Formats: sequence, structure tokens, C-alpha cells
Amino acid sequence: MSTEALDAAPSFPLAGLVKPLVQPLVAVAIAVLVGGLLVLALGENPIEVYSILVHGSLVGWPNFLVTLQMMSPLLFTGLAVAISFRAGLWNIGAEGQMIMGALAAGIVGYAVDLPTALHIPLALIAAFAGGLAWALLPALLRVWLNLNELVVCLMLNPIALLLSGYVSTHLLKAPGPTNKLPDIADTAALPTFSLYSQVNAGFVIGLVLCLVFAVVNGGTKKGFEWKIMGLNPRFAYYGGIRVPLQAVLVMMLSGGIAGLGGAEQVLGEYRAFYDNFSPGYGFDGIAVAMLANFHPVGVVLAAFLFGALNGGSAVLQMMTGLSKYLVQVLQFIIVLILAAQFSWAFLGSRRKAPPAHAAPAAPKEE
Repeated sequence: MSTEALDAAPSFPLAGLVKPLVQPLVAVAIAVLVGGLLVLALGENPIEVYSILVHGSLVGWPNFLVTLQMMSPLLFTGLAVAISFRAGLWNIGAEGQMIMGALAAGIVGYAVDLPTALHIPLALIAAFAGGLAWALLPALLRVWLNLNELVVCLMLNPIALLLSGYVSTHLLKAPGPTNKLPDIADTAALPTFSLYSQVNAGFVIGLVLCLVFAVVNGGTKKGFEWKIMGLNPRFAYYGGIRVPLQAVLVMMLSGGIAGLGGAEQVLGEYRAFYDNFSPGYGFDGIAVAMLANFHPVGVVLAAFLFGALNGGSAVLQMMTGLSKYLVQVLQFIIVLILAAQFSWAFLGSRRKAPPAHAAPAAPKEE
């Protein structure tokens, strides 16, 4: 076929929508297959086990609401990670940023006396500021001292856990044996939607944020600049983008969104800040972002999948002899496959890249 015929061949616009879904779907399919083999090795029927898992997470209004509840914090942490990764920044500190946002929301929630119309927004702003401040340190160290933000974020996660634990067990501990802050005021509580679960207005906030950043990434100049930064920061710099400033801005937004995830837990689910309340939502957010291919709309779908798995795990344990940690095994397999695909693509791009000495030297100014 001639090149003219190739040029004249009709294009398929759906290909651009389907292609990003291939790797996540392959990862999920392989995880389901491997998980089925593990279930079979344990003497159970994989079809029955997966049927119970689906039924326990999606069938029936109470089960579905529990899935949405499990999904809610992952919307925030998954979006936070996706925003930073898309811009080429390795923010794996969403766990610590979420904890600090939750701590700030818990303090404002009980210590401030305001009407509901002011109290809830103020607590959300405090949570955003708490997560933002915890993400600002690795951002500044990356820009000023060229320190790897991945390492700094990894170190800040346990520091946030220990610091919040000290506050909730000593400085501001509520009376009683539980390590927690005093309960938030009713004026700071996010409205809940049902008696069957603790899904609350934070779920709606998370959905709105995902849609907003989908528009920002796909239809604004700022989103284009962040994409170019992620693809080639040196090209972005010579293209007129202020890369250091934008890197700090992206990390601040990422940390602030993770902090809002902490507010959803404190203001909506627990109605107080509890020490060590998170089972690892920040780290789950990394898996959600990878499965979503770092796209905000994909974050909603991936968070729903992980929420359904977590929601159905308790039903699975009650109705079979299998542990609910089988769900975590499935999630780990998905992450390993996605990480392997990402590493393979990265190494392939490094092999195809021309050596540094092959690049033409820039002309000298006279």
C-alpha cells in the first residue's frame, strides 16, 4: 500500500480512548486469573468466590453504599498522586499529607465555634492547608537542593504518623482510653447520605475534584504545561515554562488534595481525629493512580474497583473460609503488573534515546 493510501485511510478517534485502557485491563485480568489459581489451590471454587465478592460489594443498596464509602478516600489520594506523577513528580507522601490534613480538620472541627455554613468550609480549608504544608517541604528541597522528592516524601510519612500520634495521645487528647482528639462539633460534620454506611458529602467533593482536574488537564494551558513537564522538563524549560515554580505548585495542589481526603475521614466518617486512622489510603492511592494511567477520570473508575474489592472482602470472609486479605493479594498483583509494565516502557525509552554525545552542541553567543 502506498503512503498516499495510508494517509488517506480513515482514522479511528476511539483508538485514543481505548488505548489507555489496555494496560489497566490486562493487569486486572491477570490479577483475576492468578487470584483464581490461588483460590483453587486453597480448595475453593474461584467462580463462587468472585461471585460472592461481586455480590457483597455491588448487589443491594447497603452493599453498594459501603463500596462508595471505601471508595471515597481513594478518590482524593489517587487524584493527588495522579496529578503529581503526570507532571513528573514522585509524590508518594500522600499518606502523610492525608494524616496532616485530617489532624488540621479535626482541630478546627472541635476548637472553633461557627455556624455550619462557615465551619465546614473552614475545616476543609484547614485540611487542604495541612496537606499542602506537608507537601511543600519535599517540593522546596527538590527545587532548591535537587533532593529526590521520592525519598523525602517516604521519610515524611512516618514523621506525620508519629507527630499526629503525639498530638492525639498527649497534647490534645480527648478524655477516655482512646487515642483521639475531642469530637468535632455538629456544625463541622459533613452530611451523610444513608444509615447503611458512612458515605458522606466528601464523596461528592472527591468526584467534583476529579472532574475539575480532568478539564484542567485536557483543556487548559496549565494542564498542558504540567504534561510537558512530565514528558520532558528540559524541553518545558526552554519552551518558556517556569519549571521550578510549576513543580512547587503541583506538589502543593497534590498535598492539599490528599489533605482533603483526611478531612473526608474526620468530618464525615469518624467525626473526630483518631490516631492511626488510615489503613494505608495514601499508599493505595499510588495503586489507584497507576491503574488509572494517571488520568482523573480513570481515578474514579480505579477507586471504584478498589472500593468494591475492599467492600466485598468482609462478606467474602464471612461466607467462605478465605481471608479478606485475598483482596489485598489481588491489589498487590495489579500493582506489580503495572509497575513491571511501567519499568519496561521506561527502560525501552532509555534504550531508544540517543546518547548524550550525539546531541548537537548549542551555538555559542558572541
